[in-house]
Amino acid sequence: MSLCRCKFYSKCLQSYVDVNVYVPSVNFFEALSAPLEELYRPEQRYPALYLLHGMMDDYDGWLRFSNVESYAEKHQVAVIMPDGQNGYWVNAKRGLTYFDFVERELRLWAESTFPLRRDRGGRFIAGLSMGGYGALRHGLANPESYAAIGCFSGTVDLLSLDKPLRDINLIVDWDSIFGGIDSIEGTDNDIHALARKAVDSCHEMGLELPRLYVGTGTEDPFVLEMTRSFGVEAAGLGYDVRYEEKPGGHLWEVWDPNIREFLEMVDES
Repeated sequence: MSLCRCKFYSKCLQSYVDVNVYVPSVNFFEALSAPLEELYRPEQRYPALYLLHGMMDDYDGWLRFSNVESYAEKHQVAVIMPDGQNGYWVNAKRGLTYFDFVERELRLWAESTFPLRRDRGGRFIAGLSMGGYGALRHGLANPESYAAIGCFSGTVDLLSLDKPLRDINLIVDWDSIFGGIDSIEGTDNDIHALARKAVDSCHEMGLELPRLYVGTGTEDPFVLEMTRSFGVEAAGLGYDVRYEEKPGGHLWEVWDPNIREFLEMVDES
């Protein structure tokens, strides 16, 4: 396998950005007997998972706290893990354009730099907490681009999240990011509205809806109820939803099995 710690200049963010990229390969036992031409085939292209971190974390989180490398190696999936600070993976009203960065620039950079598939069937997006919201925000806004979306303890309903965050003294600048938390409903930053809109978009394009994996912890004080409700709602809209609850809170003890099961799900398709 290859693990690349990358830094490149982002036109969208107007600064250098950090990205971890994992690219699978044959294991070292196979490498002992395989010829170099087989190890480095120019036609080789891997499915790609764009994996988003949560709030107060960074692009190293998945590598530090989960076994995503071993899961990706098993399923021969490349993983692109960008840094998004606390920007909620959207174009901020006053701030950085993280939606454009992920949806336009990051994909162009990754697919031109690494041996990645460029078709919908070989492209997935997932994330935890803030990143779970981000994965839905990107995947549902562009259902023609992703075959599957993984939302792990995703902060689906931002309005109901505000008070619990304030109770633990975590203040999110909703005004700068979204123009105020009350202004989200009905817009493309509203995951429920976006899920309904994606159904119409896929119908018009003659596409199947992207598969959804929605996971959460049974003791999660922030998102348990909202993820349960979203799983039911998405299934009612016609999405193929795999919903999982694991013992635990808003922690890696839940997210590590989530990423393992998400990769198992996409490998089955």
